Amino acid sequence: MYTFDERTVSDLHKDARGYRPGEYFWEEWSQCGDDTRQLMWDGLLVELDQANADYTRAQEIAVGDFERGIRHNLAVGAGDRVTAIRWMLDGVMDDSDLMYGAESACYLFNLPYTYKLELESIVAQIQHQRNKEVDICTA
Repeated sequence: MYTFDERTVSDLHKDARGYRPGEYFWEEWSQCGDDTRQLMWDGLLVELDQANADYTRAQEIAVGDFERGIRHNLAVGAGDRVTAIRWMLDGVMDDSDLMYGAESACYLFNLPYTYKLELESIVAQIQHQRNKEVDICTA
């Protein structure tokens, strides 16, 4: 029994490899038989599993790095977790990043979006502070 799907193979390829299939892939896909298509499909599924495992591991490392950064900032004088995070975000996020809010912060630090709620108010504080600084400069 074949489990490959002609309609979603492009999506599977993108998820597994990070980009849509190119001309060479489509040439091979269109000229081979169903047995070979199934082998190609199964190979992409294996690659997808590996890509997902790599992504999960990278996020675990990023969370560890982020939390170490917070502890470092607390050790050097940030009075609380919010201030420690604000120092980290303020040093990395430019004005266009701030436009996209906490989602941008999660992306920049490769954090899971479960951090979004915690980061929203901190990003808003940074944005407010920068807007205030611009107002002072233009007054």
